[in-house]
Amino acid sequence: MLNFVDLIQNPTTLIYVAAVLIVLAAIVFATLLARQRRSLEQLRAMSDSLSHLHESFVRTNLNLESTANRLQILEAQYSEFLENYQHSKEELARMAETMGGESQLTKAIDLARGGADAKEITLATGLAEDEATAIVKFHGSSKR
Repeated sequence: MLNFVDLIQNPTTLIYVAAVLIVLAAIVFATLLARQRRSLEQLRAMSDSLSHLHESFVRTNLNLESTANRLQILEAQYSEFLENYQHSKEELARMAETMGGESQLTKAIDLARGGADAKEITLATGLAEDEATAIVKFHGSSKR
């Protein structure tokens, strides 16, 4: 224990101890600074990544909004198209019905001009007998 007291009281020993402590403190400080620098670089890299992610998110969100708007426009156009299709279908059915009736009348008139009687016209065209009689009367051959 006496050696320890002598060692502590010796000024050169104190200088060596102080120098060693200062060097250790400098090494610890340098290590902390290096770690802090690496941490700051990692933080900057994360910040840049988050910034890039945010920009990508904003662009994606704008693209989704644009796509949603286009989809709504397409849905409206589809509804309009479907409505026009239904109207066209109904109109075509009416026209076919009308054309079918006219073609039967034309056929009946041609039969009457060819000399067919009312019963033959009724069988061939499906028209009522009174209609067939009227057609024969007005369009039939005068020889009968």
